[in-house]
Amino acid sequence: MEQPNYSVIIPHYNIPELLIRCIKSIPVNPDIQVIVVDDCSENADRYKDIYPDLSRPYLEFYTTTKGGSAGRARNVGIEHAKGKWLTFVDADDFLVENSLALFNKYKGAVEDVIYFPIISVMSNDIHHPSERNIFSYHFACYHKTGDEKLLRLEFDAPWGKVIKKSLVDKHHIRFDEVRYSNDTFFSAAIGYYAESIKVPEEPLYIVTERPGSLTSAKKKSYEEWTTRYQSALRVQAFFDLHHVKYKRYAFADFLAQLWKSDKKKYFKEMWRLSLRNKYRVLYHQFRILKRQ
Repeated sequence: MEQPNYSVIIPHYNIPELLIRCIKSIPVNPDIQVIVVDDCSENADRYKDIYPDLSRPYLEFYTTTKGGSAGRARNVGIEHAKGKWLTFVDADDFLVENSLALFNKYKGAVEDVIYFPIISVMSNDIHHPSERNIFSYHFACYHKTGDEKLLRLEFDAPWGKVIKKSLVDKHHIRFDEVRYSNDTFFSAAIGYYAESIKVPEEPLYIVTERPGSLTSAKKKSYEEWTTRYQSALRVQAFFDLHHVKYKRYAFADFLAQLWKSDKKKYFKEMWRLSLRNKYRVLYHQFRILKRQ
């Protein structure tokens, strides 16, 4: 078989019915390799018997040896990907009805990353819009000003993007294998390394809001906070290493959250920061006070 143009990678954990909905939205086509990587779900060894869609043509099903990270599952998918382009789809999300036409339209693009706008709906009622479309501002700013920074450096989810596999391979970009924010560094790295990007006006991806998902939980544990904070610090260190001047300072947002919940831990984390990052936190706080 000739090399497919696309590899669609789907990490999955314990939501098989939504996974099947997701798979059904992806065209059955020899040009589209579908890779499902299960992250140690219950009864995953019986999935192919229970769900015939997992045995359809051009679909490959893998499992991880250790659970707890969609990042690990995505990395497994990358290792098995044969397509010229990679795109990542969460198991509770899906693609638009005309996805095949869009895949065909953009498969010859010369850019390294294609950023598609996103439709956001409720998972239990896909005809009901959701407010989870957190990146609409980034697209609006790009179309208004032409500035790519928001998309390249702040659009920190893997979905909605179609990425040249050669870019990922050349710079050995992988997901962090942690429970939260595993995609933050990956997204920043592809945004930085991409020589050029394309931003179509047509949406490709439909993201859903689902009670009980990792992103919907309002109460964050200290473990989750720490993981997300460390991911933000890693991205800031990456920007500093490559002399990226961008006054977003996401790690300072997490410290502002900690200030509200535990001032003792806040001062402990502040003490650990480099002098440069301490100044950044003060700058971040000054900007907040100025807006009030």
